Amino acid sequence: MKKSIFIFAIICILFAGCIKWTDESDSKEDLSYLIKTYERYESGGHIIKNTWTYDGYKVTGYRHYEDGLLYSENKNYSYNGLNASYDSYSYRNGDVNDFSVTHYECEYLDETFRRTKYTRYYYPNAENNNIYETYREYDGKKCLSSKSYTNGVLTSETLYHYDGLRCTYTQTWYSSDIIYEQRIYDIVYLDDSYLRYKSYMRTRERYDINGNVTYSNSYNYFYDFDGKKPIGGHFYVNGKLSSVARDYQYDGLTCYYFVDDYQDGEVVSTRMYEVEYLE
Repeated sequence: MKKSIFIFAIICILFAGCIKWTDESDSKEDLSYLIKTYERYESGGHIIKNTWTYDGYKVTGYRHYEDGLLYSENKNYSYNGLNASYDSYSYRNGDVNDFSVTHYECEYLDETFRRTKYTRYYYPNAENNNIYETYREYDGKKCLSSKSYTNGVLTSETLYHYDGLRCTYTQTWYSSDIIYEQRIYDIVYLDDSYLRYKSYMRTRERYDINGNVTYSNSYNYFYDFDGKKPIGGHFYVNGKLSSVARDYQYDGLTCYYFVDDYQDGEVVSTRMYEVEYLE
């Protein structure tokens, strides 16, 4: 009798290993304080507002306003499993009757809809019929490589290298098989979702036809967290302090904070942000 019970238990374990559990408490990734539904701030005397709508983690709409006028929006979303398509509208000077459209198609890696495996876009109403595509490969949640094409011709490629939560990579851009720009990245992630940055460094260099550097800039970002909550940050351009995010206050999923902009070591402007998160 004991032997039969033991065999039955083993069968149950093996069978359970084949079941695809759908309980969200087991499978849902923690994206807290990562996905915004609302953002508002003032910059240069203008009031900027961004809004997002979702069905679960699926984006169903996005709008960008300046001083109350709609300047851009993403709409007409359609999903088929992990595949999605939508249209992005840009309105000249906030005039919804004067617009351009970009059509997007993409395939996501997983049901967080944060990581894309494939992206394709084009301008259906433009004179040119260029098609832009990007392919990405992953090892779990870590992006290993990406390649971008215009009309099937390679325009940029990237290989990623990981050391724990640190990732370094160089993105190379081509024009007629000549390297004309490189962007060098050094990123440290907060956790193994590989979605939140603790620090982010980017150096951008452009070259002439002989390979000489004609332009160079570096950007460094350092972020502070309380658990998963952002609570501050320092941002530098070419080694000089550019801005500081400070004084984060949370009221549930709503966050208020300030960003001081610096020039030559002095604060020249301050922006107040209001942000609402999905979860």
